[in-house]
Amino acid sequence: MVDRAIDHPLTPKRRWFLKTALAIGALGAGLGGLVYWQRGMNEGKLTASGRDVLRGLTIGIVGPMLPTDAREREAVLEGHLAHLEVFLNGLPNVLQVEINAILGLLGNLPTRKMLTGMGSRWSEASEAEIAEALETMRLNPLPTTRLTYQVVRGVTCMAFFSNSDHWKLTGYPGPIEL
Repeated sequence: MVDRAIDHPLTPKRRWFLKTALAIGALGAGLGGLVYWQRGMNEGKLTASGRDVLRGLTIGIVGPMLPTDAREREAVLEGHLAHLEVFLNGLPNVLQVEINAILGLLGNLPTRKMLTGMGSRWSEASEAEIAEALETMRLNPLPTTRLTYQVVRGVTCMAFFSNSDHWKLTGYPGPIEL
């Protein structure tokens, strides 16, 4: 006896399943290649894409504490990126790989658009667009996107506030001498 439920038009056929699996695999491989190509660090140094992403994240997360003068602001941002590079190199290799992947995701247009909704590069985005992108990540219904936001915010804040040169920007006078 033959089961006619298998012949139902809404039941996926084997060829359809194979075509769909191949399409999803090709899309995943393509996005993975883009993330690898635009990764955040290479051989212990921030890439141009990684610097762009981290600079934008810094403006979005600690922007109100940055100086208003353009030269001072740029100097603080460059110093912060140098400190971030040292900070990231001090992390365990597993965390470096994960943060590198996150920076790759945020550096590529397709994955950045999926995670943040932002279509422009971090360096081309206004402060309002960056703030909106971070808010999109923070309030996203997907736990992985919210976790990505928490990771980039945590890394940015740890590197920024652990640098004693930035304490005066935040109003913290430093430790009390005993």
